[in-house]
Amino acid sequence: MQITLKNLKRDYGSLHAVDGVSLEIPSNTVYGIIGRSGAGKSTLVRLVSMLETPDQGEVWYGDKRVDNLSREEMIQERRKIGMIFQNFNLFSSRTAAGNIAYPMEICRKPKEYIRKRTEELLALVGLEGRGDAPVSTLSGGQKQRIAIARALASEPSILFCDEATSALDPQTTRSILALIKEIQKKMNLTVVMITHQMEVVRDACDRVAVLDGGKVVEEGLVSDIFSSPKSVVTKDFLSNLTSVKESLVRLSDKAGHFTLRFSSETTSEPIISLVTKETGALFNIVAAGVQYIEDRKYGVMVLDIEGDEDIKKKAVDMLRSNGVTVEATVGEEVK
Repeated sequence: MQITLKNLKRDYGSLHAVDGVSLEIPSNTVYGIIGRSGAGKSTLVRLVSMLETPDQGEVWYGDKRVDNLSREEMIQERRKIGMIFQNFNLFSSRTAAGNIAYPMEICRKPKEYIRKRTEELLALVGLEGRGDAPVSTLSGGQKQRIAIARALASEPSILFCDEATSALDPQTTRSILALIKEIQKKMNLTVVMITHQMEVVRDACDRVAVLDGGKVVEEGLVSDIFSSPKSVVTKDFLSNLTSVKESLVRLSDKAGHFTLRFSSETTSEPIISLVTKETGALFNIVAAGVQYIEDRKYGVMVLDIEGDEDIKKKAVDMLRSNGVTVEATVGEEVK
């Protein structure tokens, strides 16, 4: 189901938590919303999931507007969505199966249906046979798998994940993201992932919107955002991406004044050599590496350009004309 947001606004006193956000979240996709703490992403997901009403703007699920529904209509519409949270929010007094069954009990489903559906969901999240386990005996990753199964109990068409992996270690995070992607494909879900982790966006999402100060500062395909970030916020996220730092081969202790980002179409081309030949610019490479996003790869290179200002400008212009993003290492784009 496609989600459409039209000029959403939500204020808390003088704080503009969400300030004129308009987005189209395609159906049957994994869509990321990323931002620093306080950027407005959690408020936005509360508006999109009908937990709060916007001060201004509209929320549409498919061809139906949902932000202005009556209380009874909203209750019915909320049953079409599932939610996963950072802290799992499981009932400690219930078993794993009891937690999964709870939404179906609320909807007064027949006991046999609940039993069968619970077993199916336990198998789906890789916990077949663990239904009788007390919540206290489960690991963090297992608790999140139960939370995912519970979110799917009502057969939603939309799944919201609010910082769903923030409390997990890196290995468990990767397994949970792989599970969410697998479930999304099996059930043709629209998954909206709220996160402050660029690794989550890279490993799980098809498209991403970057929030800052309650506004969308950048939006697009994840592969395009990684290879050619436009906003200072996105560049900062990418520069602090742990796995990118780890994958870079550092050749010098110098900082390097320029960062080059190569898309999958340019990583295999001898662009640096061509620029040197055409402009006379000399490149001192400080660090370089290649990352993969699904079946596409992109490159990052930190370097200095030797030569006078005219040569540097010609080199930068030629790099850009060949599809390379050039920025200063401090995050401001080079003129």
